[in-house]
Amino acid sequence: MNNFININGDCWLINANYVDVINGSVKEKKNIRINDGVISEIRDSLPENEGDVVDCSNVYLTPGLIDMHVHITWDGGNAPVRTMLEEGNYVAAIRGLANAQDSMKKGVTTIREVGSPDDTAIDISNAIRRGIVKGPNMIPAGRIIQCTGGHVPEVGIIADTSDEIMKAIRYLKAKGAAWIKVAATGGAYGPEEIGPVLYTQEELALIVKESHRLNMKVAAHALSEVGIRNCIDAGIDTIEHGAHIEEESLKKMVEKGLALIPTLSVYQCLAESKGILPQNIVDKAVMVVGQQKKTFKKAVELGVRIALGTDAGSPNYGPHPSVYKEMLAMHEYGMIAADVIRCATINAAQLLNNHSIGVIEEGRAADMVALKANPLEDLEAFGDIVFVLKDGNLV
Repeated sequence: MNNFININGDCWLINANYVDVINGSVKEKKNIRINDGVISEIRDSLPENEGDVVDCSNVYLTPGLIDMHVHITWDGGNAPVRTMLEEGNYVAAIRGLANAQDSMKKGVTTIREVGSPDDTAIDISNAIRRGIVKGPNMIPAGRIIQCTGGHVPEVGIIADTSDEIMKAIRYLKAKGAAWIKVAATGGAYGPEEIGPVLYTQEELALIVKESHRLNMKVAAHALSEVGIRNCIDAGIDTIEHGAHIEEESLKKMVEKGLALIPTLSVYQCLAESKGILPQNIVDKAVMVVGQQKKTFKKAVELGVRIALGTDAGSPNYGPHPSVYKEMLAMHEYGMIAADVIRCATINAAQLLNNHSIGVIEEGRAADMVALKANPLEDLEAFGDIVFVLKDGNLV
């Protein structure tokens, strides 16, 4: 790390080997100029007056990683919601900022936050954006829109009627939400059943219509087959978890350009938590893992849009971040390394409509991760990070 302490947002990274995520290959011995937080030039040779240089000949650079499904105020312990409630919103905000900063130090330079108490993640995002504190790019959804008896109501905004749904969406927009998150089915973490549909297809379509009118995309927590089918028919932009998806529905996702955020590793952890978490949670997670293995394999085969999301902060999942675990799970379930890296970079950036991140190329933000080994050959390389750049500055 000491070799990189002079990276300050205006320098050349010389002899750099970087991952071209679009083509799934490594560009070797390139010289990358960083100026005012942006990759301003990539060339084979250096100009005569190159200024500050940092030799990157012994590392592999990738774009900064993007996690599309994070609960930033949760601690990843055995009872994150209980901890959150006991601590209160002020401590939750401080914990959330600490988690975001820890994530950035480990290569996660962009986070989509999908459920926090009293919309706390929106305030954290505002503080980062205004330069009050340092942190990753944070795209907050605020509280999860859900009906009475929904999924994790402690981070929810209850909306049972069409009028309440419309009011909730407009409130979150005014508060500063960048996405809308809706609980379309039950979940593993909680007392409710997974199967029953929490909103009708017509109600989900209303959520999509109103959110899109306000220039926000919609993410849906959805695990059961009928619930996911309703989300797809309604045009929900991203299906979160997506445990049981039939082939016909996956094909519809391809046709409509909808995306799957599979969050595989969190359910692996939940399923292996016997004696640690309540048995009903473990049992539901075991069922989800079996479904996800089939769904994920078929989704990859059919060309469904997939981006990486972890559910970081969830019960017994461990400290933030969780991207490394999710990468290995995606690979274990049959996705090649190049595609896993795309899911954590360019695929996610495209879903966020952010054209400044996700790729190492001229004109993009200088968000990069330096690894000791080539991740295209072995994703374990992400477990050994040398340094991280955010907007050209050393994290």
